[in-house]
Amino acid sequence: MPDPQPPTVWIHGAGLSSQTWEGRAEGLCLNLPGHAGQPRARQASVAGFAEMLLPQLPPRCALVGHSLGGMIGLHLAATQPERITRLVFAESAFSMQSRWIDRKGAGFASWLTAKLGPRGTAKLAAMGEKGAAKKAYLTEVARMDPEGLNDAMTAAHGFDGRDLVARTRCPVLILTGRNNPRTHKQAMDLARRLPEARHRMLEAGHMLHKDAPTAFYGAVQAFLAEG
Repeated sequence: MPDPQPPTVWIHGAGLSSQTWEGRAEGLCLNLPGHAGQPRARQASVAGFAEMLLPQLPPRCALVGHSLGGMIGLHLAATQPERITRLVFAESAFSMQSRWIDRKGAGFASWLTAKLGPRGTAKLAAMGEKGAAKKAYLTEVARMDPEGLNDAMTAAHGFDGRDLVARTRCPVLILTGRNNPRTHKQAMDLARRLPEARHRMLEAGHMLHKDAPTAFYGAVQAFLAEG
């Protein structure tokens, strides 16, 4: 008999929670440190967040990570290759520090989050969004603990995973939203660099699972079924 398919762990983005999947995620849905009542990470970095989540992972599993969750997923796939069988890297980036302009922009974004607080950050992020994506920003992000949100934004904007890419060997599905061009270049670059990666563009914005849930969950489930 073939080996059973390993369980799937879902990791949400900054300011959201495990509830963001609205019951459509099959597997273990984690809450990030500093989110939904969870303790804050000891270190406000992707590595620090991954360290806090690691004890909650099954011995072997596939990962689905959105935005900051994708960065954490990449870190885990590279540093725990014997445990991570597949990775869905959704609307994420493998480095926010590769160029001078990226570093300046990341620093400004972290400062702005701290200045605006959760409610102000939610309103800013929701501009131009609609439907379920807009609602998620205005409800989930707005309810965040300020320190937890600051930790998440600091971790995301300080992430530099260029050294992790060469160490990632598991199959990877890279998902981007056509309406968010900021992720496109790195997604295509990552697809070229990884030996077992494919890139798919969905008709959506940054919140893929809200803008195009049928396409998003369908793509994820088909990819995971291959493992």
